Amino acid sequence: MKKHAFYFVLAGLFIWTAGCLNSPVTGSDDVQEISNVEFATGEKTVTATSLTIKGTVKNTGSSKISPVWYIEGDFYADGNFDLKLGGDNQQFTFSLESDESAAWTLTFSSTQFSEADYPDFAVKNFRAYYK
Repeated sequence: MKKHAFYFVLAGLFIWTAGCLNSPVTGSDDVQEISNVEFATGEKTVTATSLTIKGTVKNTGSSKISPVWYIEGDFYADGNFDLKLGGDNQQFTFSLESDESAAWTLTFSSTQFSEADYPDFAVKNFRAYYK
């Protein structure tokens, strides 16, 4: 009986850990921010289960951004920025030379919200960083 309980607890810890590893962490102070980048946003998509925004990030500095680097942004219910829903990040495994741009896509999805309830969602607090 104790053996079954041990495996049950072990399986629960595995599922919890896997869920944490897949959840994006945004806004951490434990990163090295990359300066001289410019964000532009484009297409926004709302479905019953996700909010997605696409855009570009441009290296406006004189130095190359080397891999691995990330961008992130925070999702809000609307343009008033009163209710933060969460955030997302994207990893880049290629360098970005001066004056080059890269396309990005950020997606928010949560079992806590019905994303279709936020057709006017907004995203801000974009940043690029190294972990």
